[in-house]
Amino acid sequence: MKKTLILLTAALLSTGAAYAQKLQKNEANALRTFLSAPSAKEGLTNAQVLGLNGNDVSIAPGVTVSNGRVTEIDWKNKDLAGTLSLSGFTALEKVDVSGNRLIGFTLSSDPALIEVNASHNHIKDIVINNTPQLQVLRLNRNRIGDIELNGTPLLRRINLAGNFLTALEVSQTPVLAYLNVTSNRLEELSLTNCTALKSLYAGFNELTGIELSGLTSLQNLNLGSNRISKLYIQGLPALSSLYVSDNHMTELAINDCNVLNDLYAPYNDLTTVSVNNVPNLAFVQLEWNDLTTLNLSSQNFLQRVNVANNQLITLDLSFDSMLQYVNVTNNNMLNDLRLTGDNNLQQLVGDPIGLEW
Repeated sequence: MKKTLILLTAALLSTGAAYAQKLQKNEANALRTFLSAPSAKEGLTNAQVLGLNGNDVSIAPGVTVSNGRVTEIDWKNKDLAGTLSLSGFTALEKVDVSGNRLIGFTLSSDPALIEVNASHNHIKDIVINNTPQLQVLRLNRNRIGDIELNGTPLLRRINLAGNFLTALEVSQTPVLAYLNVTSNRLEELSLTNCTALKSLYAGFNELTGIELSGLTSLQNLNLGSNRISKLYIQGLPALSSLYVSDNHMTELAINDCNVLNDLYAPYNDLTTVSVNNVPNLAFVQLEWNDLTTLNLSSQNFLQRVNVANNQLITLDLSFDSMLQYVNVTNNNMLNDLRLTGDNNLQQLVGDPIGLEW
């Protein structure tokens, strides 16, 4: 009986070893190269911080293998470092290597890859091409200065916030719905063909202008803290919120945006603001600008207006039947405040002496 057990154990070990050898050679070599490199913990390799003993990379913690191919890698917050290349991983579907110290990352010829999270690393060099199923890409909080997204037609969500990008082209991502490029150094952002884009967060960059025509699905737009001096928003039928503060902007025009609800444009140098055919506008913040006149009359859904710290002489808010709150603080030259028909007005802050409502 004892001899039988020994033989059975030997057979099982032999089977396990044979199974381990089924991992595709190119995948095994790529993992072995990365895992043998130094980690972010002094004196330890990447394999050691993962807790891998031996050279069998197919059983590395966080690596899922099916039919001899890697299908998933989950190495988030593991003190990993160096350059990770995952080229030619033909069954790989999901990768999470966020919260490490990677400096380089390559994804190429990975036809099954759907979701990637490599955020919160030190990545400078990034290669992504021929990943036709990729839908979600998170690379925020890295050190990426340049990226090309080739062969990624199904990308729906991209987060590149907190990098060093100066230009970005995403025209090859026609189903893109979410793009976050906040806190880069962008001077150019091309959104051609992004007709499915719903949310664009591009604040804290160096943009002097942006082309938005054709973005018929765009709902949320944040361009705050850029260098845009004049902005004309025209014919964005889905746009609901617009944030353009801190741009040194002098002119702002919004036309034919039927569902725009929230306009946030304080801390600019605005001398001209015009709003036409924006029937659902409800909240307007234009404080700390240089406006002398502003006409927001007959806005049937308008509820709150803040125009404090301007140079207003004339402010027309008449026939805004839902208007409840107005702030005109520090507009010492204001002598023409029109509130006719504003029967729901509850609070007027900074009411100039002599004006009645």
